[in-house]
Amino acid sequence: MNGAIAIIQTAFLGDAALAMLFAQQVRNTFPNAPVLFVGRPDARALAEANPSITRTIVFDKRGRDRGPGGIMRRAAELRSAGVKTVFCLQRSIRTALLAIASGARVRIGFSTATGARLFTHRVPYATELHEIERNAKLLAALGVEPPAPQLPLELRLRDDQHERVRTAIERTGKQPRIAIAPGAVWATKRWLPERFGEVARMLHRDGASVAFLGGASDRELCTAIARQSGGYVLAGELDPAETVAFLRSCTLLIANDSAPTHLATLAACPTITIFGSTVPAFGFGPRAPGSVAVEPPPLECRPCGTHGRRQCPLGTLECMHSIEAADVLRHARTLLLQARL
Repeated sequence: MNGAIAIIQTAFLGDAALAMLFAQQVRNTFPNAPVLFVGRPDARALAEANPSITRTIVFDKRGRDRGPGGIMRRAAELRSAGVKTVFCLQRSIRTALLAIASGARVRIGFSTATGARLFTHRVPYATELHEIERNAKLLAALGVEPPAPQLPLELRLRDDQHERVRTAIERTGKQPRIAIAPGAVWATKRWLPERFGEVARMLHRDGASVAFLGGASDRELCTAIARQSGGYVLAGELDPAETVAFLRSCTLLIANDSAPTHLATLAACPTITIFGSTVPAFGFGPRAPGSVAVEPPPLECRPCGTHGRRQCPLGTLECMHSIEAADVLRHARTLLLQARL
């Protein structure tokens, strides 16, 4: 392929995490082509640590790059880099406008995208597939067979990043080491903090060390749970790439349907993902070997949205209240037993 290749994914961190595997597939398919990744600021560390990506372009769509001016500035970067092919993983009109403004001759995206008519190649959005396979269909649009993604994702960390990971591992002590990520952007995706705490307390009694993960905004929540259950709070201390490296040292992650689930996929760390208002059938379940999705009993109101909601439409959050700590603890103990075999 002539020219550089750009991958645009400016959605949430979890979406960017799964895009790292697509970048790997693109690199393995076109090993001589520069691969650029365009993502939000919170995806920068992860993209820069991915050896499949030649250059990372930060598109701060909610901040300094907001509006048409931001699109044109980032498009100018893509043009100056000689980008000839753009893969649009996100389905927003902003992504489509950035792709066409880049001047790329080949623009590949999903047929359900708001700006699909701006693409040269349109691929059906296969709702029955996991996001990893859906993304791979964009590569298949060029007539090539996408190589299978390889887990764990190879990382290229700086010395200071290695040091922070080493320190986190030393702080959290003995194996088995279990990570718990109780946060999520959407309120209806968050399992009850007291139940995370109950699971953490029982696993601690079983002899495991427990580390609470998340971003800086999750630190207060993690600290409150850790006070009641024991464990180490790492929320806000590790960037996404460092989190993946840390998760490679863990036996298990317990998380909501949120970014840490997908970071654990990159780490090939078995994950118990708790689904409330959303469902695994949307294509965002955990994919690390040995992973489990935990759901409530059937509810007529579920799912109530594709991305979760800021509050339960019924005011009950029955989906999350219906999942008991014993349900998650049972799966955790099974996975820990399997890890010892």
